[in-house]
Amino acid sequence: MEENKQTNENLKYALCYVPFVAFILYYIEKNKSAILEKHIRYGMVIFGIYIILLILVSWLFKWLLWFLYIWVSIFLWYKTYIGEEVQIKFIDDFFNKSK
Repeated sequence: MEENKQTNENLKYALCYVPFVAFILYYIEKNKSAILEKHIRYGMVIFGIYIILLILVSWLFKWLLWFLYIWVSIFLWYKTYIGEEVQIKFIDDFFNKSK
């Protein structure tokens, strides 16, 4: 039973890396744990960086940027789903300084 609960939590953490899901979870999840908040922040920042770079680069590099974003999202989704600790230091540092 405990393993099933952990798998459900890992799935919720992993879904933060699917585009827009982090934003949805930010607003609908009432009791966010510290781990869930971290993954929500990571998902939002990675998607935000993707959107900013998408606006700035030429059309030639947009496909490359899309594949890079998808690769990073899938990589982080997988690591989170299997229960590994995910740390992105520059995002953690930014949010710790802003508190």
